[in-house]
Amino acid sequence: MKNQFLKITAILVLALAIGCGSDDDGGTIVPVTPPITTPTLQGTVLQGNITSNLNVLSGSYTLKGVVLVKSGVTLTIQPGVTFTVSTADQATGANYLQVEQGGKIIAEGTASSPIVFTAQSAAVGAWGGIIINGKARINVTGGTEIAEAGGLIYGGTDDSDNSGSLKYVRVEYAGAAITGGTAEYNAFSFFGVGSGTILENLQAYNGADDAFEFFGGSVNATNLAAFGCEDDNIDWDRGYRGTLNNIWIKQPTNGDFGFECSNLPVEFNNSPRSNPTVNNVTIVGSGNVTKAAFNFKEGTAGIITNVVVTNAGYGVDLRNQLTQFQDASLKINNANITFLTALTRNGISGNTTDISSIVATSTTSTGANVTPFNNGTWLRN
Repeated sequence: MKNQFLKITAILVLALAIGCGSDDDGGTIVPVTPPITTPTLQGTVLQGNITSNLNVLSGSYTLKGVVLVKSGVTLTIQPGVTFTVSTADQATGANYLQVEQGGKIIAEGTASSPIVFTAQSAAVGAWGGIIINGKARINVTGGTEIAEAGGLIYGGTDDSDNSGSLKYVRVEYAGAAITGGTAEYNAFSFFGVGSGTILENLQAYNGADDAFEFFGGSVNATNLAAFGCEDDNIDWDRGYRGTLNNIWIKQPTNGDFGFECSNLPVEFNNSPRSNPTVNNVTIVGSGNVTKAAFNFKEGTAGIITNVVVTNAGYGVDLRNQLTQFQDASLKINNANITFLTALTRNGISGNTTDISSIVATSTTSTGANVTPFNNGTWLRN
């Protein structure tokens, strides 16, 4: 009886389905779910708050004002896109692209079709660059703070946080002064960005401030180029703990340090401590006899391996700390450094400790592998 009931029920359900789905000719209409598509940017101006997923097709666009990718939203940028900040918009106020916590940017160019952010004026410091705010750990009290660039909250407890992907992206002429003049925007600013985020084949070109700055977080990056940036090229603090691989730096004559590295100003021992791993670095220095390839300060640790430096005043300038040098948690291995003044400088006032062992010198160091940089047209010289 039970089996017969089930058979009857199945037949009735099938009959209803066929009856409801038939057209006038007796055929069967099969319902089709429409594909989910991401809306495409309309027009040629990217501006304002992006509150729903948006796709930018290959082409030339204007980036106007503060562009903000909101939480839960993904901005996708296709290969071959160029965003330009106009001279008129440069004159009227801040212009930059920012991703807030929970938002994502997927900007994946190719070696021969990169994604470029530039300025019509071609003036150093014309605009504010790219800013990403993540949820990875930083070492400030309370675990979160407001970013100096962009003014949004960053930090948290998720070291694997995913803010998207940047591949073959070049940022030109960034480094505009932040309102009040106390700081500048960087070409690339990574605030508490987690290891789920992908950073590959990125160039900062002719910027007024830092090329790449890591404010805490655990994101990794491969193939970073910084050419013509007037301040530091790699800057980390607030407990940055990622891996940086293959870095090529060419400083202008008014460049500052190649690397400026700290744990946390004032509170040198806050946890998690800045302690990245850095491999394969080439630095062509500014020629300033007072500047160093590496400025280590304020409690940072870190192991840097396979380094070639030319035209730098000092190899290492150590400030505000001795502990990480003494316990060997801060070290440069396999380094060939050509200096103008001295290999190392102990910049701690009144301290005369010989810090030369912070660098393990070698004549066989190779530095950065330039092959990835010479692949395609993504690198600008």
